[in-house]
Amino acid sequence: MRAMRAGVISDVHANLPALEKVLEKLGSCDSIYSAGDVVGYYPYPNEVIEVFIRENIQSVAGNHDIAIARNDFAGMNLIAMEAGVHTRQIIEKRNLEWLSELPISIETDFFRIYHGMPASGEAACIVYVFPEDPIINEFLENTDRHIVVGHTHIQFAVERNNKIFFNPGSVGQPRDGDPRAAYAIFDTESEKLKLERVNYNIEEVCMAVERAGLSKYLCSRLYEGY
Repeated sequence: MRAMRAGVISDVHANLPALEKVLEKLGSCDSIYSAGDVVGYYPYPNEVIEVFIRENIQSVAGNHDIAIARNDFAGMNLIAMEAGVHTRQIIEKRNLEWLSELPISIETDFFRIYHGMPASGEAACIVYVFPEDPIINEFLENTDRHIVVGHTHIQFAVERNNKIFFNPGSVGQPRDGDPRAAYAIFDTESEKLKLERVNYNIEEVCMAVERAGLSKYLCSRLYEGY
């Protein structure tokens, strides 16, 4: 098996300017994987999905992706719900179909990828695993591959028994105090992981949020990284 560099992203949330900057940094990667929530919150769902298709980015389904595909926002807060409704109004049919076909998990020679946690069924999309969660050690004791999750929008990595449980962080809405778009690069030869960040034009996104009539809170949290 030849050596390769894999880019790993998550939680783009239809933030096109952030995604474009991250992809510039991942240009040397042989493949790119996503831990879900391709859409939701921000106003570029069609453009982001089309980038995923064009760049052959393989993604699992996130809870926002599923909610928008099903047009079912039960359990979401008001801001997420309003953004989801807006996404349903503007998303093109072919892109909605693409969302509806996203798998719950992806398995490669090196990774098992989920949105929320390693599980089958709904739990894989909705359960949060935070950096300090002791269940991470249990997952690492019982895996033959590295594990990728998203959902929390917090970038972290835990290594045990030569296996890594990691969250590349959020491209489109970081919540770990660092407003820069987050991503990861994994070298399959050395099995080394790098957690990375890059600046992008937040003001451009906020102007689009305002034009779309979405909550201004979606802008303020981008500047704060939370």
